[in-house]
Amino acid sequence: MASLSFFKLALLTPLLLLVLASSTSSVAQLARLQPKIGCQTQCGDVKVDYPFGIGKRCGRSEHFQLLCKRNDRGRFKPFIRGNKLDDLEVNSISVTEGLARIKNPVSSLCYNRTNGYVTFEFAGADLTQTPFWVSNTRNMFIVIGSNVFAYISLNGTKSGYTAGCVAQKLSKESMVKSSCSGIGCCEATIPIRSKLYFMLIDGSFSNVSSFNTCGHAVLTEVDRFRFSTSYLTTPGSFEKDIVNLSVVLDWTIGNEKCELAQRNITSYACVSSHSTCIDYHGLGYRCSCLHGYGGNPYILHGCQIIKDIQRSVPVPLSK
Repeated sequence: MASLSFFKLALLTPLLLLVLASSTSSVAQLARLQPKIGCQTQCGDVKVDYPFGIGKRCGRSEHFQLLCKRNDRGRFKPFIRGNKLDDLEVNSISVTEGLARIKNPVSSLCYNRTNGYVTFEFAGADLTQTPFWVSNTRNMFIVIGSNVFAYISLNGTKSGYTAGCVAQKLSKESMVKSSCSGIGCCEATIPIRSKLYFMLIDGSFSNVSSFNTCGHAVLTEVDRFRFSTSYLTTPGSFEKDIVNLSVVLDWTIGNEKCELAQRNITSYACVSSHSTCIDYHGLGYRCSCLHGYGGNPYILHGCQIIKDIQRSVPVPLSK
């Protein structure tokens, strides 16, 4: 009888070791998908929460790694790696909203009345190696100038889309205060979320008005942009205000839906108890704390009960 028990144990031992090894591997993988101790969580005035991180092995993956460096005004800010285009300065990033805001790339042209030369500066954003997408519902394409036309190319030229508009010729009499209605300023919606965009601008400078010799094209947050006629009459006015605006980005985990992501426990991102998975427009998924809980669903024990809600829960009467 003892030898039979020993035989059974001999058969079970490899299986137990396999289960134990698998469990240990899962725990190790889960640990790798958590923030490393000692990682920088602030860059200048911007807080950087996991799954994002500053530096190697501080984010969920290299796609979530941000740079912390000085911007063109000498202030430390996080930057998204720009791949084939310039790095993108981050103004804010939210784990709970699934949004980030970046400094607006601006395409411009200016006419020099003295020598007749026109200078161009084209800009855009490349997010192809990141978890970010340009939001098509929170941003608007804006063109400012007199007889200036521009368009924005989304996701490249082969399989992408374009949108554009013409800011018609300007006169002092035609300017409408705080109205971007086509005279000196026009706007266009963008039809799709995009990983890549580039803005081209051109114009006609015959009979150039004395107060307006530059044109600008920019993608910016629609709810915060307010047109001012000073953009057309006062040199530098637009450039001064645009630094306070942003392009809004969405972000997701991977490109899987929740149902598929939940099957792989070693890479599933919603690791906190009291968290849930949310599919996001077929682009990937996000994590969120359940109702009554707040915090960061991407870290262990990150979702904590909200005290105000806890106090408001009625206590059952004792019988």
